[in-house]
Amino acid sequence: MLDSSFLQIGSKPQFFIDDLVIESAQDMTRRHHKPQKVGDAPMIHRDQPWEKTIYISCNTWNVVHDPQDGLFKCWYENWMLDSAHDMPHQFRESDGKIIVDVHGEACSGVCYAQSADGVTWEKPEMDIVQIDGANTNIVMGLGFGGETAHCATVMLDPMETDPAHRFKMFFMNAIADIVEGTTGSAFFALATSPDGVHWKVNDEQPVFGMTERALGDVVTLTADPASRVYWLNNRHPDMCTVPTDPACPPTKSWISPYGPQNFARQNKRRVFRSQSADLIHWSDPRPLIVPDDAVDNLDDVFYGMEQFTVGKDWLGFLNVLHQVDNTMDVQLVYSRDGENFDRVRPGHAWLEGDEDNWDANMVSICSKPIVVGDELYVYHGGTRRHHDWWMVGPSEGLVHPEVDNPDPDGFGIGLAKIKRDRFVSLDTGPVREGVLITRPVRPQGTELVINALCRESGSIRAELTDSGGTVIKGFEKDSSIPFDGDAVEHTMQWQAGKPTPKGMFLRLRLFIWNGEIFSFQFR
Repeated sequence: MLDSSFLQIGSKPQFFIDDLVIESAQDMTRRHHKPQKVGDAPMIHRDQPWEKTIYISCNTWNVVHDPQDGLFKCWYENWMLDSAHDMPHQFRESDGKIIVDVHGEACSGVCYAQSADGVTWEKPEMDIVQIDGANTNIVMGLGFGGETAHCATVMLDPMETDPAHRFKMFFMNAIADIVEGTTGSAFFALATSPDGVHWKVNDEQPVFGMTERALGDVVTLTADPASRVYWLNNRHPDMCTVPTDPACPPTKSWISPYGPQNFARQNKRRVFRSQSADLIHWSDPRPLIVPDDAVDNLDDVFYGMEQFTVGKDWLGFLNVLHQVDNTMDVQLVYSRDGENFDRVRPGHAWLEGDEDNWDANMVSICSKPIVVGDELYVYHGGTRRHHDWWMVGPSEGLVHPEVDNPDPDGFGIGLAKIKRDRFVSLDTGPVREGVLITRPVRPQGTELVINALCRESGSIRAELTDSGGTVIKGFEKDSSIPFDGDAVEHTMQWQAGKPTPKGMFLRLRLFIWNGEIFSFQFR
């Protein structure tokens, strides 16, 4: 919901993802920009003898940059399956269906990799978890910190004051049917670490409001320093449980019938939200973002969502599973408060697989982008495999090469790059000058800074008016020093060299030839 209070912009950058600050746009078009993948192979993949299935999905991995030692740090799941012959032991019956029990006792562990530049990675062998007497890069699970460690989400906590607990890991520790005394279908654990390598599991088990059962197995953790709360984007354990429709004949498919335009039969995978002040006591999961029958296909479901700040706003990476094609891609969502999200381009992938490449069929993002100079490093998971044919194919009798011969090397983590905060622009051509006029905004800064680029013979000039549209002396279009380059931060100047006014409502007018504007701020 838009509100006039958002026009009190302070010194934060303003984007053009929605129309909040736009009063008028002439000869301009909105363009959406995608990142560019680096290389044609994953940077992290299975290459160690103790690695069985490197399960890179949403969410089973994270990448964080640690400013303390300057290292890029990655945690990824090692699922102890190495061939199709292991799969029959993973099936069990539930509600009359044969389903895959993918994360039983001692089934998964968390491995660690690190990099000095974010591109070339190493897997240090440590004595935290040993297999067959040899050191490994496993730092959690498989005998350490619990019998299993599935769907771990790792965060460098910006609100933590104790150096011993800088890193937080939230992960599924065990299955309730296996571990005596636990509640629900699965329980989660919290671990902390000073360096992301040496972890201590909290003695107290996280709880989730009045929800009797725990959560589903896709979770992403975010801290909001402004409100001093933690957000856990998750799955409700009963999100796919609805009354059986007697008109639908049963099949072997683990995908249930879906009834569109009927909230009471909403059984699609979707994203829920819990919040907490201490990472232990969480609110009930509530719907955060749900498939829209007006724009989403019948088989499109939301697998999980990571979110991060841009200025004072939020963007989210929404992982969308297309069940019939059995593929996954990533779409963008946007929020002014981190809790109420809108789709940026519903149905359009922001990042997707490349045909015949290592990530051809599934791309996922469950890690926040990392600022490196003028670029954002966007790490993404990928695989040649399809989502579940290789897992449930034997129980359903599916005929597909992945069923009989799942590729043990099929998963990996890659890197894509995009110029900082260049997700959406207002673009003009070389024939007509584009003119943007903002609504009256109230800034606190005294320098107008833009994120923009100009193509051949392009230029950008700026003009400031008061809230009534009267041009402020010294800030006329004709006295604006044109910008004709490409910069994520450029300070606009006028011939008089005066600081821009602050503490009053201003309108910004931008005059653009053959260029793009991504954001502005008064800093």
